[in-house]
Amino acid sequence: MADYKPKQYSILIIDDAKENVEILAKLLISEKYNVIKSYSAEQGRNILLTEKVDTILLDVNMPVQDGYSFCKELREIERFKLVPILFITAVDREIGFQEAIANGGDDFISKPFHKKELIAKIKAFLRIKVLQDELLLEKSKYEKELLAARKVQEQLIPEKKVNWKGIDTYSYLQPMFQIGGDFVDIWEEEDKLHLVIADCSGHGPSAALVAVMFKMQLMNCPKSNNLATKIEYLRKNLKGILPEDYFITFVYIILDANGEMEYIKCGHPEPLLFDGSQIIPLPGLSPMIVDLDLKLKDSICHYKINKGSSLLLYTDGLIEATNSSYQMLGENGLTEIFLNNVNVDVNHMFQNIIKGVLKYCGSNSPEDDMAMICIKF
Repeated sequence: MADYKPKQYSILIIDDAKENVEILAKLLISEKYNVIKSYSAEQGRNILLTEKVDTILLDVNMPVQDGYSFCKELREIERFKLVPILFITAVDREIGFQEAIANGGDDFISKPFHKKELIAKIKAFLRIKVLQDELLLEKSKYEKELLAARKVQEQLIPEKKVNWKGIDTYSYLQPMFQIGGDFVDIWEEEDKLHLVIADCSGHGPSAALVAVMFKMQLMNCPKSNNLATKIEYLRKNLKGILPEDYFITFVYIILDANGEMEYIKCGHPEPLLFDGSQIIPLPGLSPMIVDLDLKLKDSICHYKINKGSSLLLYTDGLIEATNSSYQMLGENGLTEIFLNNVNVDVNHMFQNIIKGVLKYCGSNSPEDDMAMICIKF
């Protein structure tokens, strides 16, 4: 470390033998370190509660609580998990080294120790600790930035509950990280209801920025109930600004008060329609934005939805959720969960669907963002 200054660092010595503590203290003070003395695990514990310590030199054989159990205790406390702990003891190295490492120690030096070896190891541990502290600081800053970004995303892509001419519509968004690349929106335009759900490739901040780009282009679309015009505008503008190797799948629906629906499904999972008795996946196949299948053309579909029906739009984070055997929930699994909740109010429906997905995953955590839109007629 170019700016390495020993006096910046505090070293805690824990040893019940006062003469050992004084020998170590004298050596470390001569090297310009700050030294804190302790003569038992209990005293060391109290010091650690109030003092900033950069390295711990720990004896093994001490009354009341030995060094091994004290080291193990410290490693179970979050703030002490990365503090360097160096055992200095008369215990035979062959016996003590494995025990020291097993209980969370970083190294083991047998007494009598070599002064140069001890100082070299302390410098090495401090170098690692400085790097760890810098990483933790950057991580903390990054998490704060993500939290701020999450609040911005919530404003840009809020969850919505819209009752439009007797039709209830709701949106839900749950990023895998603080922010994610899924997108949902519901709005009225020229006396029709517009609904969009999209999935931007990737995770985290980069995917979230692509989702924002998608929203901006969506807002700038010509005001029209002509879906083909909307899609042509989106394709033209997004292809020119999307980063390389990024793509967007989406479903865009335009709905009137009579249940007449026009929609396009671009590389996205099939919407699930409950018609009052069964679940019907709605067909349709159109290319994603930035798609490899150049032969595939846009296909705009039409469907009449009757009273008592429910329509679920979702991103693939739900159907690609895996259990402990690495089996995906799949469309069939999601269909079953949806069918069990079609008669539940939408707030509880979304909660129950997520609970069903998490129950399927078991000890596995979902690895993708999850978003849904539900329409109840």
